[in-house]
Amino acid sequence: MANVNAGRKNVKPLKTVNIKGKEYVQVNERLKYFREHFAGWGITTEIIGGNENEVTMKATVTRPDGTVASTGHALEDRRASYINKTSHIENAETSAVGRALGNLGIGLDTSVASAEEVEMAVARQEGANA
Repeated sequence: MANVNAGRKNVKPLKTVNIKGKEYVQVNERLKYFREHFAGWGITTEIIGGNENEVTMKATVTRPDGTVASTGHALEDRRASYINKTSHIENAETSAVGRALGNLGIGLDTSVASAEEVEMAVARQEGANA
């Protein structure tokens, strides 16, 4: 994968959040970087599957000429957490966008997974072990 910072001067590292001893970039930081450094590029999202409890979302990053640069997918279950009871679609969209931007190379210092994805996974594990 190409380094998205290649040829860019004075690029500050993206802010991270520490989760269980590892640093993760939040989706909003990836998105701000994308909007600041990729003028003319686009992001679209679509629901590609689901049922009454789950939704699968796809995010697509496109170059100015409309060709696909990267994609990201996410599945969220409304039963997985208190927040997902009312916002599982929004959370899936956020995660899919974060993955698409990560797959483009933004915020990859530690992981493709965003801080939000890891926090949700930790909450699910802790809930399952309770």
